[in-house]
Amino acid sequence: MANKKIQHEEEVALLDGDIAELFNPFPGLRPFGVEESYLFFGREGQSDEALIKLANRRFVAILGASGSGKSSFMYCGLIPSLQGGMMTQAGSNWQTMISRPGAGPIDNLAEAILKYKNDYHFLSQEDQLIERTIVSTVLRSSSLGLVEVLKQLNKDEKVNTLIVIDQFEELFRFSKLESKSSDRNESAAFVNLLIEAVESTEIAVYVTITMRSDFIGECAKYLDLTQLINDSHYLIPQMVRDQKRMAIEGPVAVGGGKIAPRLTQQLLNDAGDNPDQLPILQHALMRTWGYWVSYRKEDQPIDLEHYNAIGGLHQALSQHANEAYDLLNKRERQIAEAMFKALTEKGAENTGIRRPTKLSTLASISGVSEDDVEKVVNRFREPGRSLLMPPIGVPLSSDTVIDISHESLMRIWDRLKQWLEEESKSAEMYLKISEAAKRFQEGKASLWQMPDLQLALNWRASSRPTIVWATRYDEAFERAMVFLETSERAYQTEQRNKEYLQKRKVRVMRITALVLALFTMVSLFLMLLAYQQTSLAEEKTKEANQSADLAEDSAEKARTEEGKALLSAEEARAALVQAEAERKIAEEATKIAEEERKSAVAARYEAENQRNQADSAKTEAVAQRDNAQEQERLAQDARKTTESLRYQSIAQSMALKAKDVPDEQLRGVIAKQAFDFFMAYKDPNTQYNGDIYAGAYYGVKGLLALDEYQKNMAVGKDEATLTSDSAFNQYHGHTQEGLAGREVVNVRSVT
Repeated sequence: MANKKIQHEEEVALLDGDIAELFNPFPGLRPFGVEESYLFFGREGQSDEALIKLANRRFVAILGASGSGKSSFMYCGLIPSLQGGMMTQAGSNWQTMISRPGAGPIDNLAEAILKYKNDYHFLSQEDQLIERTIVSTVLRSSSLGLVEVLKQLNKDEKVNTLIVIDQFEELFRFSKLESKSSDRNESAAFVNLLIEAVESTEIAVYVTITMRSDFIGECAKYLDLTQLINDSHYLIPQMVRDQKRMAIEGPVAVGGGKIAPRLTQQLLNDAGDNPDQLPILQHALMRTWGYWVSYRKEDQPIDLEHYNAIGGLHQALSQHANEAYDLLNKRERQIAEAMFKALTEKGAENTGIRRPTKLSTLASISGVSEDDVEKVVNRFREPGRSLLMPPIGVPLSSDTVIDISHESLMRIWDRLKQWLEEESKSAEMYLKISEAAKRFQEGKASLWQMPDLQLALNWRASSRPTIVWATRYDEAFERAMVFLETSERAYQTEQRNKEYLQKRKVRVMRITALVLALFTMVSLFLMLLAYQQTSLAEEKTKEANQSADLAEDSAEKARTEEGKALLSAEEARAALVQAEAERKIAEEATKIAEEERKSAVAARYEAENQRNQADSAKTEAVAQRDNAQEQERLAQDARKTTESLRYQSIAQSMALKAKDVPDEQLRGVIAKQAFDFFMAYKDPNTQYNGDIYAGAYYGVKGLLALDEYQKNMAVGKDEATLTSDSAFNQYHGHTQEGLAGREVVNVRSVT
């Protein structure tokens, strides 16, 4: 609420009839003017030394820290002393021309000179422009240009000319800019104009400059100027506590007010010994006075409550500037931001530098009309505000130079500090782009890549630079922007190519992954199949080993059977021999019987008697014959059986040997021959033989399907084994019967 009450304090004071006799004696941030010298306290007597130096060399450099009061010392100390005739040898007839280097030192000097022509202010803008052009041309024509112009200006009267160059440090910023933008050396020409005027014997020209002491080193590049400054300069001394007390209480008394001693003490304590606090102190006093005038009680002096209401020494300036900013609408705030960024600059060691700029230039930088800029400027230079120059009483035009009242505004106003930082970074980025564009054009560098390109693109999007803004730092704006756009297009093209290659790579990777997955699945399947086949092979190996064992057993059995068959054959041959012998015996017995029959006929009577015996013998003989025939048949059967067993043994041996033959076709042929041989000579009672079928199994193993063949062979082997055992049993039975029959025959033969 207190801030809102303060906003129009001066207007309220002027409308209050009871306090109309009071006026605000404090200028605020701006320096004291020549007409305000009666309000300037605290530096009494200090101007005398500067005046002596000026008289001796016709030049003096007023040096001091920022905020030390250099300009106020010039306007309220040195100039009034000259006009008061304190320089006795020169007299009191003086014309004072005040100028600042700004963005055009010679043009600004020409403008300051023309203001002393009586008819200049009555000319039209076009005629004024013509006059300025003529004077500027003369000034640029030679180092004696200033002398010539002043001679023409004062040809009808003898007058002393004091040329005041305030804020001389602005020349060094201009010098840096011109070295980047052109081959012209206007700053050096400007210095030469001043030096020639000081040394001229034709006219009385005195030059004084005010300059911040931290820029003294910049003067070394101008040799003659350095010599002048060494010969004649005045360093503003720091005000002591009592001098500051006079600077506080003196204007209050002149203005018709009263101040509480405790407030004076508080102000002195808050200001401390820092020299740059003087303009801030003046501003706080101006604000406190205004608040006191608006809200004071009867006979109440300016006190702590009024001082605290405006935010105190450390917050008053920032609070005051924010009040003006808060009165702006959204569009005007954007204009204010662009305007203050154009009026300030960050110098060496992060110090703030003022950049006075024409109203028309501010409009071009902001991208708005001059009327829009003028409205915003007026908000900051209203009565009691004076944050911008010129003061409110000076009308604004396109060529009016706008400037902040003091550098302290850059240090105290929090919003401006942020803008100053942003502007510094923006200018740094632009200069970096401009330098890169220059090197690229010269073939010494390539287009920008990330991340520098992205930072530059972000800067372009947020700052929206214009050619008017850019030319303050580097005139090659179009080249810089073309370089940036070319870099952006090249990067976008590269990105599109990378995206295409990346997509292609992803597709290849996907296909590769798919193939690898498929290959993995196939590998797993083959591994499982191999494992299964290995297990099956192991099982088959086990079965083969079992089959080999069975085959070995079968072979052993076959050898046993072969032995038995050979034994049976021997027995059969013995039985055959015995049967043959028995047959012969039977034949012999038949002959004997026939002889006996003949004897019986011969001896019928005897035979008759013995007929019964003969009949019995005959019957027995018949039985013997039948028995002999039976024995003969059995012998034949035994021979056949023996022959069959022998051939079967041969077939079985062939079948066993066929298994060891490595050649599959030969093994098959031998197995087939053994099988045919066996079938041709096999015993009808013998259906199967294990060795024969085992040989056939190994013979056709490579030609038949393994599963069906194993099934058939398993059945055949079992049946063959059973059949072989049955045949052996049958044969063994027949053999036993034959032996029994032979014993009967032998018994009968013996009988």
